[in-house]
Parts: sequence; C-alpha cells; structure tokens
Amino acid sequence: MGLSPDALYSAIFSDVGSITPFGPVALGTTPPDASYRQVAASQLLYTLLKKYVETSDDADACAKEKFFASNKRCKDWSFRPESEVDRVLFGEFRREIDNFLHPYGQELISSFRSIMDEARVGPGASVLARGNSMYAKLFSSKLSTTSEELYVYYSNHIKHNQTYREAECLRREKFGSCTVVNGSASSFVPKTRDESRMICTEPSLNMYFQLGLGAILERRLKSISIDLRTQPEVNRRLAHLGSIDGSVSTIDLTSASDSISLKLCKAIFPRWFYQLLVMLRSPTTKIDGHGVHLNMISTMGNGFTFPLQTVIFSCLIRAACRVAEVPLYDGKRVNWSCFGDDLICPTQCVRQVLRLLSLIGCIPNGKKTFFEGPFRESCGTDWLHGQPVRGIYIRSLSTKQDIFVAINLLNAWTAYTGIPLFNGIQYLLKGIRGEIPLVPLDDNIDSGIRCPRAFLGKIMYDRNGSLKYFSYQVRTRHYFIQEGSIHSPRGLAPLFYNPQGLYLSCVYGELVRYKIPARHRLASYRAKQMISPNWDFIKRDSLTNGLKLSWQQWETAVARNGPIP
Repeated sequence: MGLSPDALYSAIFSDVGSITPFGPVALGTTPPDASYRQVAASQLLYTLLKKYVETSDDADACAKEKFFASNKRCKDWSFRPESEVDRVLFGEFRREIDNFLHPYGQELISSFRSIMDEARVGPGASVLARGNSMYAKLFSSKLSTTSEELYVYYSNHIKHNQTYREAECLRREKFGSCTVVNGSASSFVPKTRDESRMICTEPSLNMYFQLGLGAILERRLKSISIDLRTQPEVNRRLAHLGSIDGSVSTIDLTSASDSISLKLCKAIFPRWFYQLLVMLRSPTTKIDGHGVHLNMISTMGNGFTFPLQTVIFSCLIRAACRVAEVPLYDGKRVNWSCFGDDLICPTQCVRQVLRLLSLIGCIPNGKKTFFEGPFRESCGTDWLHGQPVRGIYIRSLSTKQDIFVAINLLNAWTAYTGIPLFNGIQYLLKGIRGEIPLVPLDDNIDSGIRCPRAFLGKIMYDRNGSLKYFSYQVRTRHYFIQEGSIHSPRGLAPLFYNPQGLYLSCVYGELVRYKIPARHRLASYRAKQMISPNWDFIKRDSLTNGLKLSWQQWETAVARNGPIP
C-alpha cells in the first residue's frame, strides 16, 4: 500500500503535537498538572507505533533472554522471610490456597476421571498434530505425550464409548498408540518493536488434560467471585473507580506466566495437587533445537497456566486483605479482582500485596502498576480521574485490512477523547486503492471503514428495508469430507479418513455441512454483500477503552476527521 509508519506518526504528531508540551511519555509519568487532553495526546504518541512489529532476530533474542532470566529466578527461589509479618503473610496465603483446593473439607479433584470429564482440545497447535481441529488432533495424527501414563488414562476413559473406541482403534492402526516426547516446543510471535512473545506448544494429550484441569479451576473460582468470562469488565470498572477515588490499586506483573516456580508450588500446594500439576506439565521445552529444563510450573501455552495464575494471585490478594484487616466486601461491592496477572486490591492493603508478591518471586511491572495518584490501568483500559486516556496500537499497515483497522481505531479514539486526527486519517485514506467499503458500526473492525449512516452516499435497500452494503469478510478455509477421503486445502497437511472420528467431530459441532474449518496463519478476505437492519446500532458489549460509545460520538468523530472519498 506504500504507507510508512514514520509518515503516519508525523501526520498524527501534526494533529496532536501542539496539544501536549511534554511529548510522548509513559502513563503515570506525565506532569501532575497536565490536563486530560494533554495526557490523552501524549499517550497516543507514546503507544501509536509501540507494537508496530515485523520479524526481528533482536526481538526474539530479547524474549529468550527474558525467559532464561525468569527460569533462573524460579530455580533459585526459596522462601526468605525478613520478619514475623512475612511469615504471617505467607502462612495466611497458604491457608487461602488450602481452603480453595478443599471445598467443604474435601479435595477439589477426587479422581482423575473428573479431569477426563472436562478434558478437551484447544484451538491452537499441538506437538505432532496435523492441524488445530479436534478431528485432526485426536483422530488423524500421532498423539504426543510426556508420559505413557496419560495415554493409559485416555484409553481407559474412552473404552466405555464404542464410537470413540473404534475411532481410536483406526487412528492407532495408522499412527501407533502414542509418541512420548520430552516436553513442549517454543516459538515466537510479535509483541512489541523491541521484544517478541515466547509461546510453548504442548503435547496433544498433555494439553487435553491441562484444559480439563483448567476448567475445574475456573468453576471453583466462581465460588470466590471470579468468573473468567466476565472478569475483564469487572477489572475495568474497578480501575475506573480507583482512578476517581483512589480506593483500589491496580497491579500488573512482569513475565507472570514464567514466574511461578516449581519450588513455590511444592511449598504452597497440598501434595496431591502438586503431583497432579507435575504429571500434566511439560518438564522441558525446546528452544533453538535444544531442550531446556523448566524450573517454572508452566509456560504460556499450557492449558492450565491462566486459571492457575488466577487462583494463586486471587488467594494472595485475599490473604493480604485478611492480614491488613481490610474487608473483601465493603458493603456495596467486592473491592478486589484478579484476571491472570491483572490484579486489583484495596489501596489500604497494597503494601501487603506487593510484599507477598516479592516473597513468591513475582515482579510488578512498574509501568503498569498504580497505587498513588489519579492513574489506574487494567485489562486494556487506562484511566485518569475517571476519563479514558489509553492510546492506540497500530500493528501493521501492509494490507488494506490493516488500514481499515487503523482508521477505525483512530476514529474511535477521537470519539472518546474529542481530539480530531484529520491529518492522520487523511494520510491513511491515501493508501487505499479502489472503492472504499463503508460498513456499519457493529461490523468487524477489519471489514471496512465504520461510518455513520449520515455520511453514506448512495443507499441501497433489500425487500425488507435493510441497508445493503459490501464488506471484506475473512475467507475461511475448510477440509472437505468426501466419500472415503478428505480433501485438504493447499498448503495444509492431509488428514486421514476416520469415519468414527468424523461422526464425533460432527457431534462436537466442528464438522458442519461436510466441512471442518482449518486455521491458517495468513487470513485471506473476499468482498461480500451484507445487510444491516439498524446501521448505527452499537452492541451493548462493544467497548472502546472500557466505554460504550454512542452513534452521536461516532458521527462527530468521523465528521471532524474529514470526509471519506
């Protein structure tokens, strides 16, 4: 498209540079007397190209260095109290963990069968799997595992289901029973301009059981007011309130998924639960072809990492509150929250929370941790005195869809800040060749340019009075099921024809109309005619920086940012 990120930055700077006298600085480091508009403009310049990334050996090297540092910290971890208060904090923390894992005095997981009942495959890749679908992983690939014991559990569980048993027999005839591997395999994906994100791909059976354990932990978390499906919204609401009255503090951690030491888990968990984690985890990961022993309990990519993190940090916050004698419920609302490594606690006990985090080997991210002043940050929202100040992250400008995303994000930023970005939007529009698709406000962010109805040109209706329009939709690739064979899309591994496995895939809801969807790294798009019965409607759960924008705000923003050709 010929667009330059530096040229885009210059265009945006010409829009907002005169507003902020102190330039782009990190959240929380702006002058205390700065106005809302100054902080918002500064944040936009600070974040605009922070995640504009391309494959970089330096970024991968930075991620590896960070991982090895975390792995060494986990190896060296031990409980080092410096006072009696530290011992009380850690003891109360262990008591919260024990209460969580023993509801009504009984073990949370009474047998391995309860994990099997919740087990499932994830949407990502698995070691030795030929695809990302359930069918590909369980019925048309080698099963990989770190222990033959897991395959025994798997075989014993499915033998009571005749269809499942026959599907496994066909798979085993083709690929063998299972392949024992040493552990996971690492890969790198873009994160920021300076650092990649390292993700580990787990063996298929390990992931199958890890997700089963994760589901049990998620269900138990609901008993302490943590619902992972809706918790981000709770975090955003509390962060918003904290930026107004300072009643709660927000804490973000550095490399949280790589900071939970194996030694820590042995110290805080009952023996039965620790042994279960060890059996399901990968003891090693492969980096640059070499196996690395993991001193952390799990990595990003493990199926139980996120719920386990939430369990640990939730119990940590609750323990700190009890030691500080701060109520977990203030009479109006629960005044704490946890979503992975996004922690929110009453400001009255933030000192105890930070001390306990230090004792278990976790490092708060100073750029995203706020317990003083008017700033709070959590789950993708930044607040100043209750007003949204989060900037925009432009990740790429290489395709037409990337430009749609950039324009829609910048228009949304104008809508909630009131600051026009005329030069930036007009520069991006120059990069779009051909007709520009205008789409309603509730269509996908990459389908076209979201435009209020007031600025539409020629309007077409269908027979029901709905507006007709064209937008770009992702072209889904599929495996096509034929009589006795499976047709594979170009570039993807062929799948073995397993009729019983196909039946189970259909029951699971994956196989529809003789097709199984295939995930692909590079998305392709096609122009498709769509209809909209209510063009300016905005979904209730459609949030921008934690706020639901009105169509009036959108209309004003698009008008101020210039006409769309």
